[in-house]
Order: sequence, then C-alpha cells, then structure tokens
Amino acid sequence: MNSQKLLSRHSLENGLVLEFWDLSRPVAGDRWQVVVEARVPVAVTADTVPPDLRPQLDRLISVLGKTLVFSKQEVRHFVPAAAVAALLEQIKDQLLASLRGYLGHPEFAARFIRKKSGEGQEKPRWRH
Repeated sequence: MNSQKLLSRHSLENGLVLEFWDLSRPVAGDRWQVVVEARVPVAVTADTVPPDLRPQLDRLISVLGKTLVFSKQEVRHFVPAAAVAALLEQIKDQLLASLRGYLGHPEFAARFIRKKSGEGQEKPRWRH
C-alpha cells in the first residue's frame, strides 16, 4: 500500500509552496507507521538560480531537471489506529513551525539549487 495523500499546502513568504503529504501505512493489526513528508518544489529558472550560476542555466537544467524537490520526513512507528489522525496533525504542525522560516527565506531556492548542483558535480568523482 503506497498511497500518498496531500494533507495541506502553505504559501511561503518567498513565493514557494510547502506541501505536507501523508505516507502512512498499516504494519500489523491495528498498528501503523505514521509518515508525514514536507515537500517544497523549486523550479530551476533564471529567477531562482544564484546569479553566478545563471550563465550555466541550460547545463543545470540538463543535470538537475526543471524542478527540484526539497523533502523532509518524520516517521513514527507502531502507532495505534485510533491515534493516527491526531498524530498526523501534530507532526504537520511541528514541521510547519520548525521549517517555515528556513524554507521561506528569500535565498532558500538559490541555496538549495547551489547545493544540488554541487552534489551533481561530485557524483561522477565517486565512480572513479
């Protein structure tokens, strides 16, 4: 059972959108693995790429794709079925409180793209 259910969307001060997804699943009897994933899609465009990387925009898009997704998961194991709904809301609220400032920072998109572009450059070196 790999169902994903959108819990909510929140607009951030920098124009990005924070989404919360329920990836929970039953594990045994009336027990569940509760999983909440926070996602922020980041378009790779001239507006979001750091200024010094703009001349390389086409290469960045070919390596990273047109959209990157920041994600963070919170997982709780062996949760009684009756407690799942309340726990989903609690985790979502905690993630929103802790991530909103970080993800809503005006430079978040550019910093995230820079980080991912650096990871893309490192990967070929690992193979040698």
